[in-house]
Amino acid sequence: MTSDDHTELTPQEEAAFAALSRQRAASDVLEERTVRTLRARGFLSSRPWVRRPLVVAVGVAAAAVMFLSGLATGQWLGTQTVTRSMADAQAASAMERAVAVQRAGSAYVRALEALTQIADTSTDGAVAQGREAALTALYAAVNELVLLAPDDPVSVTLRDVLEWQRQSPSATQLTQVRNVVWF
Repeated sequence: MTSDDHTELTPQEEAAFAALSRQRAASDVLEERTVRTLRARGFLSSRPWVRRPLVVAVGVAAAAVMFLSGLATGQWLGTQTVTRSMADAQAASAMERAVAVQRAGSAYVRALEALTQIADTSTDGAVAQGREAALTALYAAVNELVLLAPDDPVSVTLRDVLEWQRQSPSATQLTQVRNVVWF
């Protein structure tokens, strides 16, 4: 019946249409035939893992590969983060130490400048004691510098000259020896 069809149904026809069932149960034969066809084509199985062990094995292997690759990637990223953090911390620590050496060196030079000005106006033993302390600090600094760069000829020569001066009985011998640093 279309919307263009304006024919009226008779009361008997309307009653016949109303008496028709809205749903119809499929027969058992039709259902069995449909299930058999679906199973034959491989769309339906009561136990698919028994019929397809290769599919199950491939699925388990793929899941294991995905899990292990995720684990390895996470470990690698974590290691990179820790390595970068440690390198940054060591660089910051080395920079802090370099700044500390710079400050200590500047303080050493300022103290020697002050001692020089006192030496011009004073004749007591404090200047000699200050000179001895300056030489001892310089000797200790040069020793550490040689440990830092053992192949540096300037550092090694300075250490040797200072060692010789510490072992000599008088400071006047230092002026009599000519020291040459070869590069």
